[in-house]
Amino acid sequence: MKRLSILLASYLAFVACAWAQASTNAPPMTALHLEQSRQDNPEGSGLITISVSPTSPSNAYMIELAQCAGFFYEQPPPGQTGRARVLVLAGEHKLSNDQRNKLAAFVENGGALVSLGGLHGMEKLFGAEPVPSGINKGWGMSGARQLGEGYLDARQARHPVFAGLKSSLHFFGGLAVQATNAKAIGNVLDRHRRATNLPVFLERRVGRGIVLLIAPDLLNSIVHIQQGIAVMCDGTPSFDGTMAINEGILKTDDGQVLDYDFDRVTLAKGEAPFFLYPVADELRLIILRTIQYAAQAVGQPLVQIAPWPREVPAVGCISHDSDGNKPEHGWALLEQVKKAGIRTTWCTMFPCAYPRSLYDAVRAERCEIALHYDAMKSDADHQWGFDMLVKQLEGLSANSGVKDIISNKNHYTRWEGRLDFFRWCEKVGLKADGSMGPSKRGGCGFPRGTCQPWRPLDDEATPPRFLDVYEIPLITQDLNIHLPAKRAPMLLDQAVAHGGLAHFLFHPAHILEPGMSDAMQTVVAEGRKRGMEWWTHAEVWRWETARRSVRLIEATVADKKLRVRLITELPLKDATLIVHEPDGKQRRQTHDLTAGEVVKLDL
Repeated sequence: MKRLSILLASYLAFVACAWAQASTNAPPMTALHLEQSRQDNPEGSGLITISVSPTSPSNAYMIELAQCAGFFYEQPPPGQTGRARVLVLAGEHKLSNDQRNKLAAFVENGGALVSLGGLHGMEKLFGAEPVPSGINKGWGMSGARQLGEGYLDARQARHPVFAGLKSSLHFFGGLAVQATNAKAIGNVLDRHRRATNLPVFLERRVGRGIVLLIAPDLLNSIVHIQQGIAVMCDGTPSFDGTMAINEGILKTDDGQVLDYDFDRVTLAKGEAPFFLYPVADELRLIILRTIQYAAQAVGQPLVQIAPWPREVPAVGCISHDSDGNKPEHGWALLEQVKKAGIRTTWCTMFPCAYPRSLYDAVRAERCEIALHYDAMKSDADHQWGFDMLVKQLEGLSANSGVKDIISNKNHYTRWEGRLDFFRWCEKVGLKADGSMGPSKRGGCGFPRGTCQPWRPLDDEATPPRFLDVYEIPLITQDLNIHLPAKRAPMLLDQAVAHGGLAHFLFHPAHILEPGMSDAMQTVVAEGRKRGMEWWTHAEVWRWETARRSVRLIEATVADKKLRVRLITELPLKDATLIVHEPDGKQRRQTHDLTAGEVVKLDL
């Protein structure tokens, strides 16, 4: 049986359905041909089929998106439709006439074809055609018009895929199309937010099936927003003075691509604007909802493993950077951690004045010792470079007595290049990084557009590959200094809405300042009110690694239930399986999954 990549049936359905209905109040999606399709294709129940085009490296991100969402999928050879009733084409595919004919027959007979940014030479099937570029085709030029940077305007479309979205929906690239025999939904805005006559989304019913096209390249947009551009020099500051990033220090802010005017919000006079809504996560949600909409249209149930255990809606992370290295500040912060009853990640510089007794006390509270890589000093051991990372990691390990340090955050969010540091982390065995976040007041929130723990795509490698590192995106440094503490609940709400995580930083050096300990205690309490749990970065990595090791061996319809067989490489406790039925209903079961054992369940 072809390899069915991790958790994918679940999260797509959970995120697409739970997000679509619970968090954004989207109306139920219509179910069509339910019984007939389930009888026609029982073995493919619960799955989606994914085909990735090599025309653009970012097309491979569809795999990460499905895995992060928890949906099970199969990936047959290019041009094949697979066993599922939902086929996702990521990027423009170069297909033979025979392959196009097979795809057309697949749709006619009750299949759903979802295309992300391509027509694949099947203009008649999609009821659309590319818009001519208007420029003579020559070297390096395309005869079809391409979308550049812009924004999606589809919130007023009254379509369940776009219901309740709140961000700017900033995108980068795509195919300009016009409808010929399809329903066009939404409108593309250019980079200055001026309206065009170009649609965002096309829908067409064909026979017993459906074809759906998202014209903007949302996969490339997500990768671009999360990974940014290479940091080679200072970035351009914001016009309002809240992002003075041209201070001569290279850092993650210098590589971010979201817009200071259109992607941030200002909630009160005198407050700095911030990135309230995770743009990339809403683009991700559009793709997931489109797949769910397609599945419901052809009667395909979807299976998902929820993103977190025990029906936990989101996870909170608190980290501490040992700036100043004063033991008295470390002990004071540890008392606040114990008072809150949470486990936190202590990002520690080397060398550091913390005594072994403090490290031991931190670990006794089940907190994590992590590296705070420092490339901000003038001496040779604190410069930007792989050898310095190795030296600091080994030194911290020796000083703290912790041999398995797997997490890191860079001091002052220092960064150079684009993916180099992620490759360094992979090479030295660091599994989680928390550097992608703000160094300035005006960059708080979701400057990389996401609250998901995400794996970097090495789109500079041939072939592209995912690096064995998770980024734990940082929302803000110390509340009340960088962001008013009263705004934290709004950011927690976004993490819950997207099934992600909320990562806050509290420095030991500030914990004794007026209001700082109260701010930390309050954000913890607010998270718990929302059902969140507070984890270390290492715990996030362990859970996500185990969750993604689950494979769906078989899923068949029997006695009006979905009978599944699962196997996991790593043990997974309190995993919630969700079946999303085409009528919009959900069935949930929570189980402990044992490594190497096949589990049979009737869902």
